[in-house]
Amino acid sequence: MLIYAHRGSSGTEPENTIRAFRQAIADGAGGVELDVHLSSDGVPVVIHDRDVSRTTNGKGNIDELNLGKIKGLDAGNGERVPTLTEVLHLLAGKRKLYVEVKQANIVPTVLDVLESYPKAEWLIGSFDLDTLRQARSMSATAELWPIAVTLTDEILAAATEVRASAVSLHSIGATADVVERLTAAHLGLAVWTVNDVAEAQRVRDLGAVGLCTDVPATIVKALA
Repeated sequence: MLIYAHRGSSGTEPENTIRAFRQAIADGAGGVELDVHLSSDGVPVVIHDRDVSRTTNGKGNIDELNLGKIKGLDAGNGERVPTLTEVLHLLAGKRKLYVEVKQANIVPTVLDVLESYPKAEWLIGSFDLDTLRQARSMSATAELWPIAVTLTDEILAAATEVRASAVSLHSIGATADVVERLTAAHLGLAVWTVNDVAEAQRVRDLGAVGLCTDVPATIVKALA
């Protein structure tokens, strides 16, 4: 089971920042989960919310701010909102990237950046099934994960349609019955976001292929 640092080591560092991603490496995470939007001038930037006010000292929607204004924001402890390119420069060839696409119709730009780093290992995840359909239409080989709270017939059908390798579910949706359904469909189970050691052990014992956590140092050590 690959441990993904959720928005980097976000339990100890400002989420989705270079500092959090560096800490994820130091914490022994096998992968890094991150979120992508586009700036108003079309640059993929790594931030979870459309509204920048929760994670920075700024205001406004990320897709209505140009890169210059975004780079002027403090994302915590003096960190800046990184571009996807900056994150790939740090992580390509070092850790697997779990790229959650948060905005509609940005897959072409995101894929252009990802594919410009041939050493990078990555997958694209999204709650939006049309985003995954668009990704599959543009790439026959991209690894794709639908994201949901629980497994539904719609999610299972979409995962099969886009030839996903796994479905990423909230831990409350990770049960033995769900694993049976996924296995029958030749799909793996990934789980988000687990910070409790006992729950991480339960998910591992279910046979999950991936787990997202805010505290990778704790989970990696406990599962070693």
